[in-house]
Amino acid sequence: MYNVLIVEDDDRLREQLARFYEQEGYGVTTAACGEEGIAKLAEERFAIVVSDVKMPGMDGFQLARHVREKHPDVDVILITAFGNIKQAVEAMKIGASDYITKPFQPEAIRLVSEKLIERKRLLDEVRELRVKVEHNLENILSKSPKMLKVFELIRSLAETDSGVMITGETGTGKELVARAIHNLSRRKAKQFVAINCGAFPDTLLESELFGYEKGAFTGAVQSRAGKIETADGGTLFLDEIETISPPMQVKLLRVLQEREVERLGGNRKVKVDMRVVAATNVDLTICLARGTLREDFYYRINIIPLQLPPLRDRLEDLPVLINHILNKHPVAQEKKIKQVKPQVIDQMLAYHWPGNIRELENILERAIVKCSGDIIEEVDLPAPPQRVVDHYYALNGEENPTLKEWLHRSEKEYLRSLLIKHKGGISLTAVEAQVDNKTLYRKMRRHGLHKESFKDLG
Repeated sequence: MYNVLIVEDDDRLREQLARFYEQEGYGVTTAACGEEGIAKLAEERFAIVVSDVKMPGMDGFQLARHVREKHPDVDVILITAFGNIKQAVEAMKIGASDYITKPFQPEAIRLVSEKLIERKRLLDEVRELRVKVEHNLENILSKSPKMLKVFELIRSLAETDSGVMITGETGTGKELVARAIHNLSRRKAKQFVAINCGAFPDTLLESELFGYEKGAFTGAVQSRAGKIETADGGTLFLDEIETISPPMQVKLLRVLQEREVERLGGNRKVKVDMRVVAATNVDLTICLARGTLREDFYYRINIIPLQLPPLRDRLEDLPVLINHILNKHPVAQEKKIKQVKPQVIDQMLAYHWPGNIRELENILERAIVKCSGDIIEEVDLPAPPQRVVDHYYALNGEENPTLKEWLHRSEKEYLRSLLIKHKGGISLTAVEAQVDNKTLYRKMRRHGLHKESFKDLG
């Protein structure tokens, strides 16, 4: 229901207008003068102010100016017995929405009011849609200023064909952002083709990307198009770009420069038109310094950098993400779980979230399965790193370790956490630890850590 403020010094007319608007279904408040009207405006929210022009003290024009300055969303209808073109022009100049002369028919007031309310309803809908668009971009939810800037960048670059390099910690949603870029671009009708480069050794990665002809190698019983051909007209998303070896980077660079690909075992080049979006969770400048990433390849793929903030830097999004996860999780829907206890949310806000949104989803899924009511009253948050180390010492009867023992244990726990994070991946672990592979292997042997033990973890 929309509210109307009637400002009229004539008691009889004020009552007539109040009765009319009440019969039309509006909420009605009245004032006998302009000063009283200003006081009412400060106390309540109104859609329309209906005011006489000629009143003792503050007149209708002065009131309209005040409304325009202090309450720009409120429409003003001015009523006067001395209507003329000059006054009508004056009323519109000061911001009145419409102007009616006395005597007037109820139908005139009805038509003007309905027109203003319909316009206001449309503006409200547009405003609501704009807020939804700002806070939800292709299923990426956020009200964080940092993420809203990311949304702006995604929209601005979506219509270009420039290469994009998405950086961010594991679990921040890099593939979601890549899909958003594709879905908002002119290429959205074509395929979005994603490949995790770290999941393949070089030989397999080459056949996955370039495709192969029948008989190109043992097991190639029929020809097959690669990811690059499949992405023609669309977008190719290369995740974990830092894991591609330098020789493979050379081959991929040639494709990006010449815009044509040749299948393994073939001799025919196929033209391709694709946009490349790459992603990584490591600092590529370290890879450049170590020579594991070629400069020419780096500058070809890193045209527009896009950095995603970790969850700990956008904690205002935590309640929004929790509600979204609960609303889409089938078990939560079956159990009718609608919220998380406020005290539990406070605990979650104090947590560091090293695994970001992916970790939040995992923790909430465990809580949903264990929940016996319709409110989640506890979640299993991992202990902070120092508590883990202290607990480790306690288990080994070392309440007061020496500095050498403490450094040894800390190094082991640090390497162990990185190996879990990267599922035993030596190259990724070495890059994040800022050591070379040889040094990492030596330290792993010293601590009795084996990469095979971590492949199914993380």
